[in-house]
Amino acid sequence: MCLGEVINLARFFLQPEQIHGDQVAISGDDAHHITRVLRLRVGDEIECVDPSEKVHRVIIRELGPRVLGVVQGTVASSQESPLTLTLFQGLAKGDKMDLVIQKAVELGVDEVVPFSSRYTVVNLEEKQAKSRHARWQRIALEAAKQSGRTCIPFIGELHSFSELVATVKKRSGHGDLVLLAYEAEKRTGIRDVEGKPSVVSVIVGPEGGFAPDEVEKLKSAGAEVVTLGPRILRTETAGLVLLSIMGYRWGDLG
Repeated sequence: MCLGEVINLARFFLQPEQIHGDQVAISGDDAHHITRVLRLRVGDEIECVDPSEKVHRVIIRELGPRVLGVVQGTVASSQESPLTLTLFQGLAKGDKMDLVIQKAVELGVDEVVPFSSRYTVVNLEEKQAKSRHARWQRIALEAAKQSGRTCIPFIGELHSFSELVATVKKRSGHGDLVLLAYEAEKRTGIRDVEGKPSVVSVIVGPEGGFAPDEVEKLKSAGAEVVTLGPRILRTETAGLVLLSIMGYRWGDLG
């Protein structure tokens, strides 16, 4: 079976308890989507991804609040990049975060961690932050389905700047490459980064940018400051540019 045949089908992610041998059971929102939105019929095919990232071609045998299907074939390989990517994204206003998360998932990100810093325009109360986080995780799930991912990227809880610094210090201490996009950097570009890392984190500031002392704290924590070129990019653009370059240079893009 060609992998391309599977990607054209509607994709759903399964929990371990939803698949037993060649039998698949789907309920909740996914069952509603199959029956009411896609309006699939008995005999139609879907694809299901299990927790081990195997993609199963499934034929629907029964419709209703609980959709039952039978596995017809399995693609045993993951469709994920060899590069593990994390985007630390400064909180942006409006629906910009929705866009960033959706496109980051399409580009192969494994984790998106939103954070606030001194010049962050948006201030979220705890209740708002929880609501937004749930929304962002749903967006990541739908983007993973649409783009043919075999895992659902993780959306981290909103970090304070001090939490961001601590996380960067921990990751750089483990040998991970951490890149900070900063408009005031004029010399070092991504092309100057040597080696072939397998784990990369990229940091993009909020709409108001970073204060100079914040940049110094991130550098002291182990982040490498890089320029993205002569033009100043919006926060919702910069992260996607970085992920694209990382994926092309060290991942599976191109």
